[in-house]
Amino acid sequence: VEGGLKFEFSEFKDCFSQTNERNEENDDIEDVYESDGEETRTILQGCFKTMVDTLSKQAPETIAQVQLLVRELRRITLLWDELWLGTLLQHHGEITKRQHQLEVEIEKVNENTNLNKEQKISLITEKYRIITKPIIFILEQLESVTSAEPETSHERQFQEQYAEIIRNVMEKLKNPEHPEKSAECWQPLRVLQNKFQQKAHKRTAYTLKMQEISPVLANLKDTVIAMPGSSTKHTVTVSHVSNHVSILPTKTKPKKLIFYGSDGKTYTYLFKGLEDLHLDERIMQFLTIANSMMAQTNNLYRARHYSVIPLGPRSGLISWVDGTTPIFALYKRWQQREAVKAAAKCNSGNGGNVTVLRPSELFYNKLNPLLQEHWVKNMDNRKEWPLPVLKQVLSELMQETPKNLLANELWCHSINAGEWWQIVRNYSYSVAVMSIIGYIIGLGDRHLNNMLVDLNTGEV
Repeated sequence: VEGGLKFEFSEFKDCFSQTNERNEENDDIEDVYESDGEETRTILQGCFKTMVDTLSKQAPETIAQVQLLVRELRRITLLWDELWLGTLLQHHGEITKRQHQLEVEIEKVNENTNLNKEQKISLITEKYRIITKPIIFILEQLESVTSAEPETSHERQFQEQYAEIIRNVMEKLKNPEHPEKSAECWQPLRVLQNKFQQKAHKRTAYTLKMQEISPVLANLKDTVIAMPGSSTKHTVTVSHVSNHVSILPTKTKPKKLIFYGSDGKTYTYLFKGLEDLHLDERIMQFLTIANSMMAQTNNLYRARHYSVIPLGPRSGLISWVDGTTPIFALYKRWQQREAVKAAAKCNSGNGGNVTVLRPSELFYNKLNPLLQEHWVKNMDNRKEWPLPVLKQVLSELMQETPKNLLANELWCHSINAGEWWQIVRNYSYSVAVMSIIGYIIGLGDRHLNNMLVDLNTGEV
């Protein structure tokens, strides 16, 4: 008896047995769902195959050309040098972890007084083989991909430049001269990674020839492929593909492609790999529906959007939005102007090579001294950062940044007061619409580099 109430354990027993039965039922239901999912996938794949076969009979040339286009675009998703660098960066943490693990094991073996020198070396060699085996397996798979018969001049150039280096690195990793020296064993892999990184860091964005990375796409002429994402009344087809491919310096190395249409116009796309763009496509469709609903307001409210064309679960095309500027670029320009002014005042004569701090550097330059004043020991743990300190840093950064950066840009892009008023009005409506839609769909990752503004119209 507790609190005047009597508990019958038999009732609890019944409840537990009922709960177990429910859990078993849930497990059965989950198994059914899993089997249904596999069955559904099989049915869908069969349906898709039937559709493609039917379309191939009705429009064989169109289907063949579309399949060729998609296959070649997937080929250039990641070029061989990008593939190596991406893989090494992706597994950098695991490599570091295994190196530390190897050092610990070597130390244990060396401290064992019951083993002679030969036994220690033999044991360390075996431990090295076991610890490095998963990493070597990944690198062997990668080497098998990039050592295949080259099909493009870019792949041929890669093999001429890196094939021998990669073979030597793999040989040294598999058979190190001194397995007891952990840092020395991993050094060849670090050197290889640095070689790829140096190439990637030489340029912010660089251009390759389509003829070098995909001769098939470069030789496409007068196709019957409908222009991806076009919504014109008359069908526009892909006439040919530009020979210039710009590669952007972001993580997934997206490619900027230019298609020439049968109407004589150019259509620019961003080809992104290693990302599923189906969700982006759904969001753009949602914006289209929202625009249809808001069309009754005399076009005062409109969500500006662009076409997204998934080409599979890991790649797709995004229409290039011309005439827009990331809001962060406006902030960066202001930083550079201020730095040049400061250099001119100091008569340093170094106005052309001004160092501009990144936002993260500005933030931590203010944060770290305050954390030290508040005796915060582990500065990497954000949970320990006092809220008043964060508020103080934010307040100081806001005071140092002009509030009218965007307003000035909109004013400078207007030819008269009437146009300025229209641009500001468009900006207000556009921000309102995109804010509400973003809230409804739970849109995240809204930093200044992800927010584009058209300074000529005011739309975001």
